[in-house]
Amino acid sequence: MNQSTPALQQRISTLRWALPLALGVLSTLYQLGPARWVHDAFSHSLHYGVEILLYGFIGPLAVYGTVGQVGRWVAEKEQAEHRARTHEQRLASITGASADAILGLDAAGRIDSWNHGAELIFGYQAGEIQNQPLTLLFGDGEAAEVEYHWLVERVQREGFVRGHETTGRDADGRQVAVELTATQLAGELGQWLGMSVILRDVTERQRREQEIRRLNAGLNEQVAERTGELAEKVEQLARANAGLQKLDRMRSEFVSLVSHQLRAPLTNMHGAVEHIEANCGAMNATCIRMLSILNQQTDRLDRLVRDVLNAARIEAGELVLQPEPISVTPIVQQALEHVRARAGKRRFHLPPKPGLPFAFADRDRTAEVLANLLDNADKYSPRDKEITVEMRADETEVTLSVRDGGPGIPPAELERIFDKFHRADGSDSQAAYGYGLGLYVCRRIVEAQGGRIWAENAPGGGAVFSFTLPVAQG
Repeated sequence: MNQSTPALQQRISTLRWALPLALGVLSTLYQLGPARWVHDAFSHSLHYGVEILLYGFIGPLAVYGTVGQVGRWVAEKEQAEHRARTHEQRLASITGASADAILGLDAAGRIDSWNHGAELIFGYQAGEIQNQPLTLLFGDGEAAEVEYHWLVERVQREGFVRGHETTGRDADGRQVAVELTATQLAGELGQWLGMSVILRDVTERQRREQEIRRLNAGLNEQVAERTGELAEKVEQLARANAGLQKLDRMRSEFVSLVSHQLRAPLTNMHGAVEHIEANCGAMNATCIRMLSILNQQTDRLDRLVRDVLNAARIEAGELVLQPEPISVTPIVQQALEHVRARAGKRRFHLPPKPGLPFAFADRDRTAEVLANLLDNADKYSPRDKEITVEMRADETEVTLSVRDGGPGIPPAELERIFDKFHRADGSDSQAAYGYGLGLYVCRRIVEAQGGRIWAENAPGGGAVFSFTLPVAQG
């Protein structure tokens, strides 16, 4: 019954006695008061006219208005009932078409409504299952009774149960995994009327979850297996790395030992050659030529040993720098003097550049880089070609450049020329013999001081090697 029906009945019941009472009270009051005054003060015709107006028009109008109000109340009631029926029909359609099982249970726990979704899940027709206990869907045993009583107690205590997963049985006795939601049905006074129960088939979902768990377990086993293999590989790599480090230390120690051992005989050879040149009174052309060759080869071996030692120190992280504010002009002039002493008639050109700022660098290492670049230029320049040294600066860097008169550098070699052991001409018929360490050492020394070094070909021929040093601040 619609909730507005009792209220409407109450209103009509009230009007049933209120309307006659109101008309009776109105007539009595008129007769006791205004009627006598009208009768005495006015003519009979006026008196009758007032009574006709009162009893013939006002009373019926009151009845008409009252009946009209009752009609409106009835129309409102019918509209409300129509909306309620429409809502119930919509709910019934939704319930009937739902793929989930939607059940209605009476106060005794028996099924009194059964939708199409329930038929699909459990296989029972509505006529077969109605008035049957809910426990029939749970297996109809002691465990089903315990579960049902637990469900009823919790719904009565909390008003609902949501997301409870359990196992049901269909008409053929097969197990069906379901997710249960139950809601209390209560009367107007709060009395227990039963429950609405929604059962969703989660068999496929649980199967997928089990498959996912199985796959996860398999993946975990594979991860554990691969982790063990990786750990073993890491351990093998660690052992190999330790062996390589040991070999590297042995190589460094061997290079250092051999280089140091070579320095002593080289020094003695230098001294012996100088002694022969100074004290031999009768020198013929052959002796002079042999002593010159001996001197050159001794210098060459000395530079090789020096470069090897420097490379070993750099790679071992033992390169010691003592940077300080220095003027580059005296260093360049000193380096030129040393090279002139070895280069004979080679012409060198140093354009004056007054006012250069101080560079912040290691004096000896900078001189070593310059000497290496000048030796390299002398090695690759024909005897009649001039070598030029240029100096320039801006606010942040001092730049030194050495330009030779040689054939230049192949473009493909410009980026690799500072690599360790790299030479533009790697054949055995090298016009200028070298070992590919000098430029590598130059690059590492310059970069360790915060500078840059590069090579390029001059427009008029020859190669230009340049490096920068940071300007001393303050």
